Amino acid sequence: MQMEGFLGTRADFITDLVMSVSALLPFLLLYAIYLAKKERYDQHKWFHIALFTVTNILVIALEVDIRFGGLDSVIAQSRYHDTIMLLGIFLVHLFFAITSTLFWLWLIIVSVKRYPVHFRFPHKKYGILVYVDIVLTVITGWILYAMVFAS
Repeated sequence: MQMEGFLGTRADFITDLVMSVSALLPFLLLYAIYLAKKERYDQHKWFHIALFTVTNILVIALEVDIRFGGLDSVIAQSRYHDTIMLLGIFLVHLFFAITSTLFWLWLIIVSVKRYPVHFRFPHKKYGILVYVDIVLTVITGWILYAMVFAS
């Protein structure tokens, strides 16, 4: 049995939790950037590793919830269910979700391996790209959430 969500939609607790954390993610990433600007590189590194880990655990929990938690009947109640519009937004979201996850993981791995000795690649530029990709993932995720659970 699903626990009722807390955002006032048809979504369950896990979905609302993931969406709440995703809303905070851009701001948490800005804090990580702040740490780097203050030259607190070790904290910057570990904060990113923790954020990446927690974010992906929550995404896995959401995927399990969608696939096996009985959300099919809730999703089917959306007026956008089985529409081209929902499919289009989903595909855009999926693109950003996959690219941001892979690119963020790549940046963490490369940065951890190279820092501090061989740290001459454009980490800051790649970090900005990852940040924008994650923000686009969050925005499209909230659009999906609104279309599926609030309509």
